[in-house]
Amino acid sequence: MFLLMKAYLSDQGLSPTLLRALLGSAGIRTVGMGLSFLVGVQLARALGVEGYGIYGLAMSIISIAMTFAAFGLPQLVTRESARAYTNNDWAGLYALLRWCSRTVCLLAIPAATVGIIAAYWQKDSSGITLLYAVVAGLLIVILTPLANIYGSALRGLQHIVKGQLPEAIFRPLFYSLFLYVGVVSYPADVGPQGAMALQVLAVALSALVAYFLLQRVLPKVSPQDVTHAQSAQWFQGAWPMALTEAMRVVQGNLPILVLGVLASTYLVGIYRVGSSVYLLLTFPLTLINIVFSPIFAQLHSAQEQHKLQQLLGLASRAMVLGVFLLTLPFIFFGEDILGFLFGDEFREANSILLVLGGGAIVGSFFGPGATLLNMTGHERLVTRSLGFSLLVFFVIAPPLVAMTDAEGAAIASSIVFIAWNAVMCFRARRVLSLDSSVIGGLKFGWLS
Repeated sequence: MFLLMKAYLSDQGLSPTLLRALLGSAGIRTVGMGLSFLVGVQLARALGVEGYGIYGLAMSIISIAMTFAAFGLPQLVTRESARAYTNNDWAGLYALLRWCSRTVCLLAIPAATVGIIAAYWQKDSSGITLLYAVVAGLLIVILTPLANIYGSALRGLQHIVKGQLPEAIFRPLFYSLFLYVGVVSYPADVGPQGAMALQVLAVALSALVAYFLLQRVLPKVSPQDVTHAQSAQWFQGAWPMALTEAMRVVQGNLPILVLGVLASTYLVGIYRVGSSVYLLLTFPLTLINIVFSPIFAQLHSAQEQHKLQQLLGLASRAMVLGVFLLTLPFIFFGEDILGFLFGDEFREANSILLVLGGGAIVGSFFGPGATLLNMTGHERLVTRSLGFSLLVFFVIAPPLVAMTDAEGAAIASSIVFIAWNAVMCFRARRVLSLDSSVIGGLKFGWLS
């Protein structure tokens, strides 16, 4: 049996390739999920509710600035490196990577400046500590996009598992170790700004790991063979995905920003714990989108519609089942679990977690429609739809927060997540004649 499985996995067909990627990615993401969860526990216990709220607010500001600096380039690199792999266009890939690195460094300057201004504007309600925390983490605005570009190139070159190592494993591992050393060495001095500075060190080391892993797999190309940068073409392909990613990150951080403005950093800390555990519940969604996105692009380029529809059916079923199984323990024992892990003061975060988890389950029924559209050249549809969902959040979130505090932010996020996934499914069906939902997937069997 073992020999048969080994022989099957060594085959180069689509199903064995997909299974290898899923098994390897699942292992990496499971370990990484545990490490990230450990980091969240360390931060919550070291900083307390108020300090964790300030840290969460600072991370939201930095994450938005970082997304603008990234400019959708990691997604562009995934798509273009997959094409380079198919066409053996290594000179073009080198040119793309150089252009992306320069672009990130240039865009990081205005993005970081806006982040400082936002922190200064918010400092009156959160204390000057917020400003210090944002300044301490500014290098993340440059380092994280660069690390993501290198990892995206690895995944596009069919090193799907290796491309996830720096972000999923090394970054939280380094951060957890630094936090442990910092708390043990200076138990009274690790505030939000100290935690942010330790994260900068972790991100820098993980970026170096990603760079060296990519250099080991890239074929060598002489400098004179490297093609000229196709700046206009790449910019045209990147900006819709940049807008999409920016709006996605803004949407993900808006609940924290709204709570920081309309409520208090205490509620930000509570919401931050609920949303961080929620990331564990959506682990299947992250895994499927990372593993399947380059395969979506390849099957679409090869015009293998039937296999692509089969893959969509498999993805949608796995998304729903995975999120449901991970949410189930928190329905019955959520408060006890959160109290044991983070401390009794965080038990009330379970209501937030259940609202977000319920929204993820319902939204998953519509499958990976957004990823499918991005990987098949229809990123503008994703951008427009996400922009509309962001507008909806702006309209419904403030009154919901005013009525029910942190739970209102979770309700608004869930409504927007469900609506956006439904729209993406409808768009994919209309434009590509492919149904990304569970219902559409039931019409097809497993991959052959």
